Amino acid sequence: MRYEVTLDDRRLRVDLAGDGRFTIDDRVVAADVREIVRGRQWSIVLEGESHEITVVTHDPLRLDVDGRDVHATVSDERTLRAGRGAVGTRTGRVELRAPMPGLLKTVHVNEGDTVERDAPIVTLEAMKMENELVAPIRGRVTKLNHRSGTKVEGGAVLAILVAE
Repeated sequence: MRYEVTLDDRRLRVDLAGDGRFTIDDRVVAADVREIVRGRQWSIVLEGESHEITVVTHDPLRLDVDGRDVHATVSDERTLRAGRGAVGTRTGRVELRAPMPGLLKTVHVNEGDTVERDAPIVTLEAMKMENELVAPIRGRVTKLNHRSGTKVEGGAVLAILVAE
């Protein structure tokens, strides 16, 4: 599974192989991860160096890493693919497109709303999985092309945002 991770201002690409191997920015890393408190705290040994990581808040994601407060974001492969469904131009206009065919379960915004980057725009159900598509930019929603309950094709323009 591939993740894009941001820790404060540092961006990393992390790959977790099925056999437990870690690759960080194409570099294989020796790691041992132990969950201490389910979904909240971990002990991680990276290349022989031990670290304690605790989730302080989820939204926005803040971590305590060895006693230091770290702001973080984590996007998995599915979220990254959905983000690639956003098509933009130099004008700051972005089209948010369905990454696959599915049922538009929820529209989280209205036309005219101003949204922050990574704010949920729509939830698309595909193959019995719900995929939340988020704003790739901070901007104003200028057009919503579909309502909740609508079936959409892959590549369909769901929303148009203009950078503010």
